[in-house]
Amino acid sequence: MADIVAHANERNPWLGVTGALLFTGSHFAQVLEGETAVIEELIAKIRSDARHDDTLVVNRSPLTARRFAKWSMAYSGPSQFVSRHVTRLLNNPSPIAQKRAADWLTELLDEFSRDFGPAR
Repeated sequence: MADIVAHANERNPWLGVTGALLFTGSHFAQVLEGETAVIEELIAKIRSDARHDDTLVVNRSPLTARRFAKWSMAYSGPSQFVSRHVTRLLNNPSPIAQKRAADWLTELLDEFSRDFGPAR
C-alpha cells in the first residue's frame, strides 16, 4: 500500500489528478478527480494491472468542484469499518443501490480527507 500511495502522490500532481483511496483489507474504493481523458487512461491502466480484478466504476459524474483538491491521493491505512458498504456496492446489481453506496463512500472519503490533516 505504501508503494501505491507513494507512486500516486508522485505521479498524480503531474497529471492534474486528485482523489482518495480506501482499503478494506480485501477491496479498494477510490475517487479520482481530473480531466476525463486522464481519468479514463488511469482506469484503463488499473484494469490492465494483473493485481486487479473485477474493477467496477460506479460513477463518472462531471465535477462542479473537486472534493479532494488538496490531495494527490488521500490515504490513512486499512479500514474494516467500511468493508460492509464496499461489499454492498460490489455485490448489488441495482444501479440505484450502487449509486447510493458510491455516494456514501465518496462522502466518507471526503470527511476522512478533511480530518486526516494537512495535504500531502
